Amino acid sequence: MTMLSFRSPKLTTRTLSLTAFLIALNVILGKLAVGSASLVKFSFGFIGTMLLGYFLGPWLGGVAKILYDLIANTILATGTQFFIGFTLTAFLSGVIAGLFLHNQKITWQRLAIYEVIQMLVTNIFFNTLWIHLLYQAPWAALLAVRIPKSLLTLPLEVILGLMILKSVARLNLSISNQNKY
Repeated sequence: MTMLSFRSPKLTTRTLSLTAFLIALNVILGKLAVGSASLVKFSFGFIGTMLLGYFLGPWLGGVAKILYDLIANTILATGTQFFIGFTLTAFLSGVIAGLFLHNQKITWQRLAIYEVIQMLVTNIFFNTLWIHLLYQAPWAALLAVRIPKSLLTLPLEVILGLMILKSVARLNLSISNQNKY
């Protein structure tokens, strides 16, 4: 359970096609949300990140998250401001997903550890830092909102992620699978 995957698959046409599909899926899932910004807004973008990490590993997953961030926050931006710090966070998010999920047996323990690390590093530390730098919002006020939201969404993300990744694992899909016709 302590093993991490430090490798990404080779760049092939199949890998690049899957990467493009997963980036598009991540963009769509990132736009789907339940709740409101004034209470707790729950986005399904984490599923796309998990799938990127599961299939592409840390390095391709990180690059795919950069491409996702550039597409979602420039071409498809909806009133948000582009900031390179969030692109760095997106890269780290893909790397963390790949480290924990690529070529690994998916268990609830692994997923829970992955989600906690992902939330602490990307959501609580880096995204809070970028919001603080951009808007001069006080750290304490930001953390007072962001930590409870993360604690509320953590079990949902673990449960949904486990259901989806277990289903995907049962399909036995592999991007290195070479079918001869």
